[in-house]
Amino acid sequence: MKKMILVISLFFPGILFADVPSSQIAEVVHLLDFVRNSNCAINRNGTNHVGEKAVKHIENKYDYFRDDIKSTEDFIKYSASKSTMTGKYYMVTCADKKAVKTQKWLLDELGRYRSKILTGISKGKNTVCTEPRPQICTMQYVPVCATLKNASVKTYASDCSACSDSNVISYKPDAC
Repeated sequence: MKKMILVISLFFPGILFADVPSSQIAEVVHLLDFVRNSNCAINRNGTNHVGEKAVKHIENKYDYFRDDIKSTEDFIKYSASKSTMTGKYYMVTCADKKAVKTQKWLLDELGRYRSKILTGISKGKNTVCTEPRPQICTMQYVPVCATLKNASVKTYASDCSACSDSNVISYKPDAC
């Protein structure tokens, strides 16, 4: 039985482990980067955690609750909202701002991120890469400017080469 589970997990890892849909992984990456680079303190049970230390805890809870997480909102709920042990909500304090629940802070940022992505798409600027991703592209040079999961941009030789990179969310015509 153990061998069968091992074989299944090697060839079909999605069957054994739930997670956010592939279309939302960029959102989770963005939120982790947002926490990492915010310089805001997340208070967990009376102790402040900033940057990488805060992200490490969120990632640990993400790994623990992965089977329950089906969306980016679930990621926030299970990984970054409240203590599993005490039930106390995590609070975040940023410079010169009132403390707010980490859940609200991250949901607000998720809304801003989605709005930014959708604004580019709705204005006809961006084309979203879809699954399955291309494995082979022709050698042509029609440059595109791609938006990556970490919200940076990068020029690719073509739309095909951009979407073959799993870090790319979307692209628009012309070099960056």
